[in-house]
Amino acid sequence: MSTPQEQFQAFLALQRLDYRRALPEKLAQLQALWDALERGAAPAALSSLERQAHTLAGTAGTLGFRELGLAARALEELLARVGADAATLSPAQRAEIALALAALQASLPAD
Repeated sequence: MSTPQEQFQAFLALQRLDYRRALPEKLAQLQALWDALERGAAPAALSSLERQAHTLAGTAGTLGFRELGLAARALEELLARVGADAATLSPAQRAEIALALAALQASLPAD
């Protein structure tokens, strides 16, 4: 019979596996939001992008995906710095966000 600690560790391992499987879709959602913003979507999409990066940063860090969590946190902080209005983003800011998204994608753990 396993101990409560062993049961909890097994539970966390399953959570981590499920989360890992969902990561490509989560990153695709972030990229889709950014692509929509680049095509002139509602400025509220920038706030949504920031919130999703925040959630990804916290959950990834909690479940042991350190590099992914750090990359998501960097994106979140960048988005917080540039503000909530996509229409006022400079070309340099847009390039910086695109690079942060690419770094996030590159931090996706290998299978």
